[in-house]
Amino acid sequence: MIYLDNAATTKPCAEAVERAAFMMKAQWANPSSSHAFGVRCKEEIENARRVTANALGAAPEEVYFTSGGTESDNMALFGGAFAGNEKQIVTTSVEHAAVAKTVRNLRREHGYSVDYVPLSGGELDLDYLERAVTEKTAVVSIMLVQNEVGTVFPLAEISRIVKRRNPNALVHCDAVQGFGKIPFTVDGLGVDLLSVSAHKVHGIAGCGALYVRNGVNIFARQFGGGQERGLRSGTESAPLIAAFSEAIRTVFANFEADAEKMTQLRDYAMLRLKACFLDARLNTNERCAPHIVSFTLPGINAGDAVQALGKRGICVSNGSACKSNSRGTEKRKQALEYYGLTDEEVRKTLRLSFCPENTAEEIDSAISALGEIVQA
Repeated sequence: MIYLDNAATTKPCAEAVERAAFMMKAQWANPSSSHAFGVRCKEEIENARRVTANALGAAPEEVYFTSGGTESDNMALFGGAFAGNEKQIVTTSVEHAAVAKTVRNLRREHGYSVDYVPLSGGELDLDYLERAVTEKTAVVSIMLVQNEVGTVFPLAEISRIVKRRNPNALVHCDAVQGFGKIPFTVDGLGVDLLSVSAHKVHGIAGCGALYVRNGVNIFARQFGGGQERGLRSGTESAPLIAAFSEAIRTVFANFEADAEKMTQLRDYAMLRLKACFLDARLNTNERCAPHIVSFTLPGINAGDAVQALGKRGICVSNGSACKSNSRGTEKRKQALEYYGLTDEEVRKTLRLSFCPENTAEEIDSAISALGEIVQA
């Protein structure tokens, strides 16, 4: 199998799998239990909290474990919005569904107004952002890396603009695609809330984390036994949390070398695509994140191409994996349309996404197979 869909999920690393197995065999107690067995399990969680906090440049008490990026985004947006009296959200039109649909619910069900910062030439209109943020703004939510194209948004500058306009507005960042791929700290970004997910960094699906800056109060929406310091009740999954910390250790131990390897793969893929398909449109550029290449190919239907490549053991994507779960008949513009693609072009767009284990030979094989599919 040639796996080039790492933006959807990554293969769990051996260290994460081994740690999860150990926890399920030897440390499976309820971490809220007061006996020694439970205490040891709790210690594993707190150790993982320190590892996660260190990777984010945060304090351990600022990290809350969740079931993944979607729950972290929901907690940040609902919790931040409901914590105050302001009734406006500022975001973009190219956010992941975990943010986009939560914002839509705040507008429809809770009466919040929403301002969407537009894109111009693939870049956010920061002048519009400055005008959009007012004293009524509750939360500004903008992702770090756009998951379909790989655009890196200037979160540090965005945070400065927001805080200059309204120091009380909370800045949330969905950093799921950026964590472990591009260097950042929460202080460097200037954010109040930030979401990450284990299965994007070679951990195991079902675990993530939400950073909440010290001094920021957000509203809890999940109630029960008061776990995660009352913000996210429910018995913690100690095996997944411990595996998450092992994945973080592994990824950050080789961060610079791996980022350079993925950058080389991205640039090589763009070069080969242009050489093999003269009519290909590259939606990704050299300023984007190192692990994503989005391209539009007039001679294909992207969904059919994904299936045909899959039959050859080659895994790629025609966009965000979460879009395949969409329901309803209401037509909405897709994220790629805000990058200037037509609806027809979106249906002809594929995404390759890499991890450090991928090779140039795998890219060659995928592009060669795609060429055969186009000819057929």
